[in-house]
Amino acid sequence: MIISMTGYGKGEVREGEGAVTVEVRTVNHRFIDCSIRVPRSLNGYEREIEKIVRGVVKRGHVYVTVAFDKGIESEGFAINKEFLRRTYRLLTEFAIEEGIPGRVDIGTLISLPDVLSASLEGALPESVWERVRRSLDIALERCRQMRRSEGAELAKDIGRRLAGLEKGVSRIEKKAPPALRRSLARAKARLRQLLDGGDVDETRWITEAALMAERIDFSEELVRLRSHLAQFRAVLGKGDEVSKSLTFLLQEMHREATTTANKASDASIISECLALKEGIEKMREQVQNLE
Repeated sequence: MIISMTGYGKGEVREGEGAVTVEVRTVNHRFIDCSIRVPRSLNGYEREIEKIVRGVVKRGHVYVTVAFDKGIESEGFAINKEFLRRTYRLLTEFAIEEGIPGRVDIGTLISLPDVLSASLEGALPESVWERVRRSLDIALERCRQMRRSEGAELAKDIGRRLAGLEKGVSRIEKKAPPALRRSLARAKARLRQLLDGGDVDETRWITEAALMAERIDFSEELVRLRSHLAQFRAVLGKGDEVSKSLTFLLQEMHREATTTANKASDASIISECLALKEGIEKMREQVQNLE
């Protein structure tokens, strides 16, 4: 199965008063790279999350965001009561001394740093981590489904473009023999002109024609193009991680099409080669989206 590198998935597990939400977004990347954002109570769990992600996603830049409801946060944190008492007393005394109007309320206090401290000696409750894992599994599976769906559409488009390349090569193959004969005839006519209409020494001409035919013959390039097209179709049909193999084959196809255009003297064949190169470039853009 062909898989795209672009996808999105969201997972949520709600138990009791709070919910754990995980979002996974993937985009193109040469290798696999993870960016993970978690609540403070999950600090230190990034490696565990990345390990799970790498077990599902093989290639692409993966963005993972974990969010907790306040009910979940309260399971992993405790209020620093002593800090609040001391801070409230100091702020209240300072306001009276300086004649500052207003009162110190809970909204002011809760916004201060270090009001919440990790409970259970900094350990995240196992029940919360289990909900994170389940939410992550759901998000990854939904992201995977989207990547598969988009990959299937990309495979169809690439298949259509591949068929277009094959037809282009077929047209060049049909045009090549008469084009070669025309090129040799034109060369012979020019040689006669240079000799002021005199006879051309056939032995010398045969030698020159053979050398010219070798220089302008692109049959080997067409054979290699056919081979690359067949390999491309086989890899595409096999599926799985195909992007690197397909990119290499497209690079080789582009090289053969360029060489064919350089050797050809027929305008229609050169035009066909340019169309091949344009089609190859469009396929390269699509292939770069695959895993």
